[in-house]
Amino acid sequence: MTPETESFVLLLVVEDDSRAEALPPRLSMVLPRASTVTANVAMLAEEKLPRADATLVDGGASAKATVDTLRTLRARGFEAPILVVTPVPDDVALRAAMNSLGARAVSRELVDRSPAELAVAITAALDSAPGVTAELRQARRIFAAGQAALSLQHAINNPLAALLAEAQLLQLEELSAEQRGSVDRMVELCRRVVALVRRLDALTES
Repeated sequence: MTPETESFVLLLVVEDDSRAEALPPRLSMVLPRASTVTANVAMLAEEKLPRADATLVDGGASAKATVDTLRTLRARGFEAPILVVTPVPDDVALRAAMNSLGARAVSRELVDRSPAELAVAITAALDSAPGVTAELRQARRIFAAGQAALSLQHAINNPLAALLAEAQLLQLEELSAEQRGSVDRMVELCRRVVALVRRLDALTES
């Protein structure tokens, strides 16, 4: 694909909302055939994301936040080239993470000074788009597992809370020793499941 002669879709993910209005006009000047779709980081969690031939992540000051954005994109199935506009292009850890996720760094200073350089970088990325690596497939599997854990957590929470409440109410009744033993075991088992659900909650937040 050659952006100079063919139209393509560019997904622009902006971590700093103040730059969301500044970048698209610059991109349209140097890439007139690009259809730019702008998204913020929060939109990456949505079920449907636009198809894109390339993704440009305008990174914020936090390298960790940028890496998290890249991982989310790859986990969501974005196999197209990703370029990261970063204020810290020489950050060794950030570069290592980007390399493992098939992303390229572009200096924010360079982009702001000469948007044409960004067009060159996007063109090069599109022309040499890599295939899906084993690491990207693993990232996608991890994301899918996390989504399954989240769904399971929501499905269990409400009936579990109701069951535990009913069992605790039974504990207040006058019961035989055998009945009380059974109810106490119900409460204990419910509490064990509550602990497991909390562990799922911790996994989905990490």
